[in-house]
Amino acid sequence: MSRYYCPFCSSRYQFHKTSNEGVLICGLCGDPLVKKPLINSRRIIGAVAASAFLTPLIIMIIFVIKDFSKEKPPNNSDSLVQLTIEKLWTI
Repeated sequence: MSRYYCPFCSSRYQFHKTSNEGVLICGLCGDPLVKKPLINSRRIIGAVAASAFLTPLIIMIIFVIKDFSKEKPPNNSDSLVQLTIEKLWTI
């Protein structure tokens, strides 16, 4: 993406040329190109809005991963037998 653009021409059909003085000009209309700012208000507002929606999702994923790693079922056969007997009586 170029840092310069022509405010009068469509962004799809722009190509840049350099004039004899070394100034960048539009290849279609011949007007001097305007420099885009690196950080503008639209990008800042977009980043804040995206982080407002993505932060809770990321926090939820972290807590779910921690929860899965903490709780593991016991591996002894006595507790498994008791679980299956209790399930049979509740049905």
